Amino acid sequence: MRCALLLGIVAVLLAARTGIAVEQTVEPIIPHEEQQVRPIGPAGEQVVRGVEGTSEQQVNPQEPPSPGAKAASTAAKAVTAVGAAAISLGAMAAMLIFL
Repeated sequence: MRCALLLGIVAVLLAARTGIAVEQTVEPIIPHEEQQVRPIGPAGEQVVRGVEGTSEQQVNPQEPPSPGAKAASTAAKAVTAVGAAAISLGAMAAMLIFL
């Protein structure tokens, strides 16, 4: 009993010790040429150009679904619900049979 208690205390102390923050330093890279930014290609390839403000950037209003689309969506939801209920009841019956 005492050994388990001592092992627990040692484990807690070691875990607490690993969480202590250590002072960090920043060391510069030498030579300084390694820290320079150089362009890769010609200047024209790295230029950012804006898109023209025409229809590409405009958002059109959403059109409401037609009555036929609404009916099809409702029918699909009903079929999905009935299928899910049938699968659920079948799984429950199988569990009761094999219980």
